[in-house]
Amino acid sequence: MTVHRGTQANGTMTVYQAIASDIKGMGIYIVFGLMSDDICPLIATLDAMGIEFCSARHENNGIMMAVGYAAASRKLGVAMVGRGPAMANAMHGIMAASRSGQRVLVITGDAPASSHTANRPGPDIKHYAASAVLGAAGIRTFHAGTPGSARDALAEASAYASAGQTGVLLIPTDILMGEVNVSRSGPEKPLRAQLSPPLPQQPSLDLALQLIDRSRTPLIIGGYGAYNAGAKEALQALAERTGALLATTLKGKDLFHGHPADIGIVGSSSTSLARACIEGSDCILAFGASLNSLTTNSGSALPPVPIIHIDTDRKNIGRWHRADVAIAGDAKAVAEELLARASARPADRKPHHSAELLQRIRNFSHESDFASASTQRTCDPRTLALKLDQMLPVDRHVIYDGGNFMAVWAYISVAHPGRFTHTLDFGSIGLSLGA
Repeated sequence: MTVHRGTQANGTMTVYQAIASDIKGMGIYIVFGLMSDDICPLIATLDAMGIEFCSARHENNGIMMAVGYAAASRKLGVAMVGRGPAMANAMHGIMAASRSGQRVLVITGDAPASSHTANRPGPDIKHYAASAVLGAAGIRTFHAGTPGSARDALAEASAYASAGQTGVLLIPTDILMGEVNVSRSGPEKPLRAQLSPPLPQQPSLDLALQLIDRSRTPLIIGGYGAYNAGAKEALQALAERTGALLATTLKGKDLFHGHPADIGIVGSSSTSLARACIEGSDCILAFGASLNSLTTNSGSALPPVPIIHIDTDRKNIGRWHRADVAIAGDAKAVAEELLARASARPADRKPHHSAELLQRIRNFSHESDFASASTQRTCDPRTLALKLDQMLPVDRHVIYDGGNFMAVWAYISVAHPGRFTHTLDFGSIGLSLGA
């Protein structure tokens, strides 16, 4: 089979070659996945163009490779898998990818468009209602219905995925082998949809400022959304102005690493010192955090105090935990607005920044926070994690799998949340191997 034929004299080329050329034009230089007969021409063409295809042993691992790449590079991760049983195999990975918040595009084959006509030979042993299954799972699909629409479908799916959501592009096998006019150029440059976050409403900001001003022991929680927004410095400055302690969600792990007011993770992985500080807080500001069951320890971690919830997506505010003040807006922009308007406090109005408490935070050690359960034959995973924290290079990217024994993320530090990846978003054990 001739795979890479080039543009014909009449200005046409095969759809698989046009798609491959557009992928290369968008700056993609590596694709992950598992070869299948229906996407073989596309993968072979990418290889001929110098784009590396990194093959997995299983479709789930191929999807998770793209998730891991997106997490580490903060670029679009592209995965390719086959249709039918291959797509069914990949569903665990696609579900995890869709919940991870990473930029992932999955490209797969689909049943031939001509198979929907009457009196076709059959049955199609690979039949799988991918659009229906993915749609029922809340995952958006993009469909190339004709050869002429394939490149537009790729551009639309890429823009959607580049905004931080998993998109799946379905290309029927006969469409992929069809021909398309390439007189017009494809998408030259990524991919990333620039979506303007909503502007925060002044009444919400005013109410938040009133609550902050009345509080004595505020707490700022930074999530992965705060990291993505580049809000670290603004949040630290807001903490210093208001006397707030700093904490993070699991996905926002080590966002404030090294700051004297950082108490670590909030929720089921909190230290004893962090739990005591959280319980003593009288106002909570959550930036770019979903406040899910891990962060709230199934609702018991946060005290019954006013909660100000900031997120770019209004639907995320109050979704898993109550919010008393909702501010829809970019975490960095809101933090800077609050910083500009919040009153500076004297030291006696900053009990969370007292010399005694800051000294306790500075002197805290994980080793003293639990009694090791190691025996002559077994090792307490917390003890192992602390030893690894000492042994591993400082420049590290830590990836966690599922399973109760793996929940030792509090004991291994990273430089920032972009160096920490867990694959628990779908609760499927084993997905970290691909990531």
